[in-house]
Amino acid sequence: MYIPTEDKVLEMTPTDFEKYSLQVLNTQCHGLKNYIIQHNKIIVTSDGKYQIDGYIEFEVMGVKYKTLIECKHYKRRIEREIVQTLYDKLRATGTQKGILISTSNFQTGSIQYATEHGIALIQLTESGNHCVTRSLNMITNRAGITPSNFGSPYVGVLLRSKKQGLITCSYLTF
Repeated sequence: MYIPTEDKVLEMTPTDFEKYSLQVLNTQCHGLKNYIIQHNKIIVTSDGKYQIDGYIEFEVMGVKYKTLIECKHYKRRIEREIVQTLYDKLRATGTQKGILISTSNFQTGSIQYATEHGIALIQLTESGNHCVTRSLNMITNRAGITPSNFGSPYVGVLLRSKKQGLITCSYLTF
């Protein structure tokens, strides 16, 4: 099952989608001080150059945290290999966290791999009068339920794999 995405997001160019995704993440950074968000960052390491769609850096207690963001403006489900590529970039660049943002949903294997390796998966979706729940064997669409974050409509679903094949969701607001 495909969770609906707003037409305006689907009609964006891949570059505009990257910028929009970073705007959504920027709204989630409330409370952080001295943070930076960059689009289209090039990171040079001893084994080469890496182009990153988005980059967030912030400092807490004198420790600098770095996050890589990859954005996929796809109509097909995100495969495990795409998540693995992001994980390889994390290791090569010495970055602490990875976030993969997509217009489409994620294959079960990609959700499991991301959960095992600490990568956040976010599907930008359409806020509406529905809620989708999913386990390994089934997907349920519940009409009449509108997920929200403290009264604000959601724009993204953060997916996590749990034991016994369950996938949990958190909702991002804009």
